[in-house]
Amino acid sequence: MVSGLLPSPTGTENYTVLPFKFTEEYSSKNVYLQLPDSFSPLERMILQSNGNLQRILSAYYNVPSQVKIIYNNNISPKGAPVKRYDRKIEMYFNGTFAYDAESILTVKDKSTIDLIEKHKYGLGQIFGHAHRQPDFVLHSIGRNGDKPGASFWRDYSLIIPGVLDCFIRETFVKDLFDTYTGDTNTGFIWREMKD
Repeated sequence: MVSGLLPSPTGTENYTVLPFKFTEEYSSKNVYLQLPDSFSPLERMILQSNGNLQRILSAYYNVPSQVKIIYNNNISPKGAPVKRYDRKIEMYFNGTFAYDAESILTVKDKSTIDLIEKHKYGLGQIFGHAHRQPDFVLHSIGRNGDKPGASFWRDYSLIIPGVLDCFIRETFVKDLFDTYTGDTNTGFIWREMKD
């Protein structure tokens, strides 16, 4: 496993794994999360988005997003006090596939369960409905290749205490912002380094 609840991305068994400290710096005038230089500025913006990715990419493409739910399985043990879901979605902008997201959600709030089960809300819509920004922790990032334009992914968690815990892997398509013509048989994984 790279981190969290999902297995390592398919085909990454021989990738170079680099320990990396995803440390946010907060001050009265600054919020900063350093990422590896091998990602382009636009890719680094995407990797750092914290529950607002749909909004950022909608602004980039200047069109609304379209979410296709691939599955949304309730995997809760019978009689559990919270609900747990295994989900996968695909995200499109004007018919163009941009990324997929696999997630494990632990839902602790009845109204949020209704949003997921009855109304089929996506995570961005749930956070908007809750009127709360989730806590964001980046666990690992990776690239299927060796430079910008290659497909890349991130594993992270979003948490609203007492409401929702999410562990998410988003995998972004090749050529999302830059054209890539390099090798895709090699790659890198930057894994969260513990203190």
